Parts: sequence; C-alpha cells; structure tokens
Amino acid sequence: MSNPIRIKADLIPYTKEYSGVVRSWIDTEETYQFVCRGIDFPPPDDVVDGWQRQGVISYLLFSQRKPVAYGELWERKIEQAFEIAHVVVDQYQRSRGFGTKLVQLLFNRIAERPGTAKVLINLYHDSPEALGCFLKAGFELTGTSTHVEGLKMMRMVEK
Repeated sequence: MSNPIRIKADLIPYTKEYSGVVRSWIDTEETYQFVCRGIDFPPPDDVVDGWQRQGVISYLLFSQRKPVAYGELWERKIEQAFEIAHVVVDQYQRSRGFGTKLVQLLFNRIAERPGTAKVLINLYHDSPEALGCFLKAGFELTGTSTHVEGLKMMRMVEK
C-alpha cells in the first residue's frame, strides 16, 4: 500500500454530477452493507443523492483529475463534533491509501472549524481494511456503538 501522507490528491466538494460514479463504486452486496448498511443490492440509482441533506457536507477525493473516493461529514452540534460517514473508494483504487488520505483530509477540513472538539466514526461492519484505514488516519477505538452493533472511533481536535 502507498503511504497516504504522500499520495497527491485533492478534496473537492461533491456535486450531483458525480452521483452515478460514486454509486458505481458500491459494486457488491458486501460494499453496500459496509458503506450504508444497505440490504437490497443493487442500490437504487439515486442512493448517493439520498445521502445529501442539511447538516451533511459531502466531498470527493480526486487524484490525477479523477474521483477516487467519497466521504461525508455529519454535524453533531450537541456533541461539538462531526462524524465521518459513507466512506467509499473506487473499487479499482482500493488498498492504495486513498481511503486513509480521504479520512485524514476530512478530519483536517473539519478540525479548522471553531467549536469542533472531536471527530467520530462508527464502524458497523467487520472490515479489517476499514478499521486499518481509520487507525492509520489517527482515530482510536473508544468502545462499541449503543444503537447499532459496531465499533466507535474518535479523534480529538487539538486547538
């Protein structure tokens, strides 16, 4: 795997024109379950559009002028936090460090916001690759999820 810190990639705000591209990365039933706990594979054509709503900031990671990964930041005002969610990487770019780079850049982007104390990740599946990605991006296991079976991860924002 490449060193995520050295990967050249840019974080770009998501636009609807990339909906089909991101949806195409949900290429298996397992990926659909991992990304959004989806159960009826294949996902609907508008699955990514359905994720766009108030309090959600969506991004694409571009490398060599092509989108390679997608992720979201969900605002958690009461907790003074944001949650990273719906992380998905182009199936032809997986295991190359793009997921870790995306998570690092999402963390950096939101850590600059005043009033943000921490960034959360809920891992609802048994994926060693996803766990490794999040650990490499500086997140720590903090326990188990209370509302859905899974792991809770967190990274504090240092101000």
